[in-house]
Amino acid sequence: MPADSSSSIPSALTQLSHADPLQPTEAPDLLGYLATIHDPRSLRGRRHPLVAILAMTAAAVLTGARSLAAIAEWAADAPQPVRAALGARRDAPDFWSVPAEATIRRTLARLDPEALAAAIGAWLTDRSPRPNRRRGAVAVDGKTLRGARRDGRQVTCSP
Repeated sequence: MPADSSSSIPSALTQLSHADPLQPTEAPDLLGYLATIHDPRSLRGRRHPLVAILAMTAAAVLTGARSLAAIAEWAADAPQPVRAALGARRDAPDFWSVPAEATIRRTLARLDPEALAAAIGAWLTDRSPRPNRRRGAVAVDGKTLRGARRDGRQVTCSP
């Protein structure tokens, strides 16, 4: 289910709620797409890699997170191997730390939304199981179709 229009999750990440579940073998692929996004933060004071923040946010949204608080909770509850696979900062031999909600919020607020939409859209398009068939458009802005209903709920654009 997509985030509400009042949700604090960026609309490009909302599109992920329509994607198929992330398979373990796809995490490195997703990280590669997210690595193309420019980090708007200054070098001074960066504790967590941008790729890790974005990957944790995307994984949380894929599992149903609908707010920044839910994303931060998902990251804090993620097992150590999942944190490692998503590029979290390694603080000890077997401990990967995750960013706080405030760090996630500030980072996402400063991010270029067009770059994020392009990276997420490219990843969603490239993982499509229909390589030889014509692909549908991928709406990364999460627009709700006015008047369109499915099971009594409004329909949101999806691949």
